[in-house]
Amino acid sequence: MTPLIRRLLTVLIAVAVAIAAGWLTEAFLSIGKPSPFAHTKQGHLMGWLGLGITLLVFVYPLKKRVSPNRRWPRGWFRVHMVAGVMGPLVILLHSGAHLHALVPLLAVAAMAVVTISGIVGQGVHYLALRTLNDRRRQLHDEGLSAEEIELQVHRMAAQEEAFRLWQSIHSPMTLMFLILTAMHVVGAVYFGGF
Repeated sequence: MTPLIRRLLTVLIAVAVAIAAGWLTEAFLSIGKPSPFAHTKQGHLMGWLGLGITLLVFVYPLKKRVSPNRRWPRGWFRVHMVAGVMGPLVILLHSGAHLHALVPLLAVAAMAVVTISGIVGQGVHYLALRTLNDRRRQLHDEGLSAEEIELQVHRMAAQEEAFRLWQSIHSPMTLMFLILTAMHVVGAVYFGGF
């Protein structure tokens, strides 16, 4: 088994365990209550907390776009990855298995696609970096200058099709998730109060 496959299986198992743990925790918190945990004050707070954590995800792409010529914001990329998993887990604790309305159901589905595509994207990013670094070493061994190496590696990175395909899924689904989440929050506040 290759290290990438082992890593992917580890992540998938961890995500499945986390989802099951979130739903079981929510079910436990709903025992003996007149309404599911999601409809309690604490459940609403979990929803707001999950939304707040999830919004941290957007600092990284904003930093990249505001300062495209600066150094890659590696610390914010880590925040992006951690918040991209933790926020949805908190939201799953908020929603539980009580997906009884269309908009929240669609929001959770979009969130799942965005989260899974983010995990897949991290794998694509890892493979692309490894390929670029291998090519950089090969060009260095061939005796090319540092400028020529960077030019060729930059061209190679610009032609990375797997990353473009990933972005064509991840970005629109993220927008869909944001729209559905906004609809859910507006509807929940309007119909259920704050």
